[in-house]
Parts: sequence; structure tokens; C-alpha cells
Amino acid sequence: MVFSQVDNQLNDSLIEKNKLLNINKIRLGFDIFKPIKSSSEGDNLNYEIVGDLQITENLYLSAEYGLIDRLIEDENINFISDGNFLRFGFDYNMFNNWVGMDNAIFLGLRYGSSNFSNKIESYNIRNSDAYFSNFVENNYETIDHNNLTGSWLEIVAGVKVETFNNIYLGFSLRLNKLLSTKKPDNFDNLFIPGFNKVTDENTWGSGFNYTLTYSIPLKKKK
Repeated sequence: MVFSQVDNQLNDSLIEKNKLLNINKIRLGFDIFKPIKSSSEGDNLNYEIVGDLQITENLYLSAEYGLIDRLIEDENINFISDGNFLRFGFDYNMFNNWVGMDNAIFLGLRYGSSNFSNKIESYNIRNSDAYFSNFVENNYETIDHNNLTGSWLEIVAGVKVETFNNIYLGFSLRLNKLLSTKKPDNFDNLFIPGFNKVTDENTWGSGFNYTLTYSIPLKKKK
């Protein structure tokens, strides 16, 4: 009887553990919008790889890695931002699927980090003594700022829909809060890969992505 009780307790604990952990699938894919936008704007590179791992019924570990080589045209300065970024965190699915469905309406949190360089192509300076216009166009040599960094937090909200068997289309909106950035002397980081536009007055930013992912089952269906 004692051995039987111990065996039942072990079985119950294993069942309870299986209920808590449900490492069922991993999804891998990419942002389908960034290469299209990059090509239309004449940028050299703009790619993002995405993935998530299911660890419980509704909780997923998520990560995104991207490469950017983009021309930024501002009112007074044009420069090329070249670098990479990594974002990782989790998503929580709030959608109650019917039997046979595997869709998601989720909220998530990310920590983002970027390493990049900025190459100033052209810029204008202001001439305060000018009567009609205080802009003077310049053709100074290009300036390189290397080994720049940035880090931020993201709040994520989005959806994932299984359009075909194991193939998902997704869309997410992101609200970013800049935590830190390494700036060069006499120049501000106006753009951080993965974070997007940066301004002096505001350390908040935003972004979005459209994703196409494929689910790889990690368990055989019974």
C-alpha cells in the first residue's frame, strides 16, 4: 500500500508538471514587409528574422534579429545607418481557441539592443547673419561614427493567424522606451536600428511588423 501511494503521488506530480510545461512547437520566419519597403526606398538592406517557442499553453518565449543598412533623409542632414539588433522577451496569448484552431491575440514585452554605425553623407548649417535664408548647403567630407549602441524596452500587441497548416501570418504594434544610447561627440543618434527614429525631446518610439512564420512541432500528435 505504501509503494502504491508513493507511485500514485509520483504519477500525479508528473501529470501536474506536464500541465505547467507545454513545450509543443517552435515557430520561425521573417518580416515580409521590411524587404519590400527597403527595396522601394532604395536601401541596401533591411531584414528581420523572428521566432517563438511555446513553453506553456499560452506563454511563448520570443526573439527577433535584424540587419539594417538604410539611408536616413532628415530636414538638415542625410546619413546612412548600418547595424544589427536583437530583441527578446515573451508573448502571452489571450485568445481562446476552438478545437482545431491555433490562432493568437497576444501581449508581450521585449528587451532590445542594437550595435550600429552612422555615416554622414551631407548636411546643412545655419547662417544666422543671412537676411533672406539662414541655410548654407555644404559639401564637406563624409563623417563616420562607429561602435554606437542603444538599448530599449518594448510593449508589444499583435495577432497571429494560422492561414494554412503550420503557416502563420502575423501583425504586431510596438511601443518603445529608450533606456540608453552611446552617442558620438557633437552628434546625436537620430536613428537606432530596431528602435527607429530618436528625438531629443522624447525617448519614446514606435514600430510594427508583418510576419510569415512556419511552426515546427516538437511533439508527435497522439
